Amino acid sequence: MITSFFASVVEAWQELRVHKVRVLMSLIGVGVAVCALTLVVGFGDMMQKGLADEYEKQAGRDTTYTFSIYDPSEATTESDAAKVRAALDNSAERFGISYYSAYGQSEASIPGPSGSVDATLYVVDPSFNVMRRLEPEYGRWFTQDDRENMSPPVVADTFFLDEYGIDPAQLPATIDLPGQGGLKATVIGAVESPAYAEIGSLYALSEHSSRFGEGITSPTEFEMWFPPEAAAELGEQVTTDLKRQLPDADVQSYRSDFAADMADSLGPVKNVLLVISILILFMGMLGLLNISLVTIQQRIREIGIRRSFGATSVRIFFSVMMESVVATTVAGAVGVLGAVLILKAPFVMNVVFEGMTTPPQVPFIAVAVGLLVSIGVGALAGLVPAIVATRVRIIDAIRA
Repeated sequence: MITSFFASVVEAWQELRVHKVRVLMSLIGVGVAVCALTLVVGFGDMMQKGLADEYEKQAGRDTTYTFSIYDPSEATTESDAAKVRAALDNSAERFGISYYSAYGQSEASIPGPSGSVDATLYVVDPSFNVMRRLEPEYGRWFTQDDRENMSPPVVADTFFLDEYGIDPAQLPATIDLPGQGGLKATVIGAVESPAYAEIGSLYALSEHSSRFGEGITSPTEFEMWFPPEAAAELGEQVTTDLKRQLPDADVQSYRSDFAADMADSLGPVKNVLLVISILILFMGMLGLLNISLVTIQQRIREIGIRRSFGATSVRIFFSVMMESVVATTVAGAVGVLGAVLILKAPFVMNVVFEGMTTPPQVPFIAVAVGLLVSIGVGALAGLVPAIVATRVRIIDAIRA
């Protein structure tokens, strides 16, 4: 069986070499169409993954809920913060939530060797890096043990370290904290800064927020990462549970990630490009079908002679079909290769994916779709000529 298949492939390739001028133009159309289709699928998938990574770094993974917890009658004290933390821990344990974090954002001015360095200070918990895809390039992220450190640990981005004058490769390093007490913080890790960053970023644990300035207090907002299939129900249940534990606090919750908006932003563009690619592919298939039918009419004598030597209808059908399949597979492979080279070209990466901290890779699904579609087009384009070839009789060859 396998030997017969490869023999048919070799035979089909030899026939294509004989009739290469006739099928070349139609195969160019098929190759261009497959290239366009692979570009659409690959570009859409790469943009979706790239945007998903960027969205998750900005607002959390799918699906992240933000809980706003504060006492409307007075300012949040350390005692209140401890009660809120205990309530969050209880709710997370009760509902099996693995990842949740405080989230506070404020501006800080850090004394540096050559003047103050402005930075955005994020007050978070150890789980925050998983929820926001923050992977340190140097050093490490926070652990639970860092909550007890006397010298507040911080994670900085490369923009801040460059402004401060610290080489990320030399971490850990110390920086001065605002105020007259001479307190210092220890930079334990460095994350990559966004390409559009105008000031640096610092990440500190919520237990140490008060050490970074008088106006910086414990955060009143907390994020939880829920499983997407049960997010809405869990959001309501956790909100109810927090209200029960904190009757004097105002507890509000809402979904804060951007995953729900991603499909709406890319869907129309992908659909338009996909329709155009399918139309091009359909025109290429019609051209190949037309040329194959003409070729079969000119090969009646050859097919009749093969029938006279005992070739069965199945053999004739499979042979003619394989000619079309092999031709479109070769054209599709060339088109897929061209699409991959375009997607990996430096100018595409620099222009289309500019600003993404981690440019996405060409997805395997795009390559697979391109090759499978090219094989399918070959099978469809070769179906009618193969049926016509099976109906050729020996007497037709004598008349030809």
